[in-house]
Amino acid sequence: MMSFAAEVLFTFFIFLELLIYLYILTSWLPLSYGFKNKLNTLINPILEPIRYILKRSIFNTPIIDLSPVIGLVIITFIQQMIILLK
Repeated sequence: MMSFAAEVLFTFFIFLELLIYLYILTSWLPLSYGFKNKLNTLINPILEPIRYILKRSIFNTPIIDLSPVIGLVIITFIQQMIILLK
C-alpha cells in the first residue's frame, strides 16, 4: 500500500496528464481564446523546460511541438518510480 504522500503525488501526476491531453486536444479544436489561455497558463510551466531543451537538440522542428509527448513520457516514468518506491 502506498503512503499518503505517494498517493497524493500519483494523483497530482494523473491530473497533469489529463491537462496535457486536454492541451493536445484543444490545439486541434477552435475553442475560445480565454479557455486556451487559462490552459496555457497551467501547462506552460511544465512544457517550457522541455521546449528549451528541444530547441537546442536535433529534435528542433517548427512543424510539430513534441514537448507534450515528452512531458507525458516523463510523467509516466515518474509515476512508475513512485509505484516502485512505495
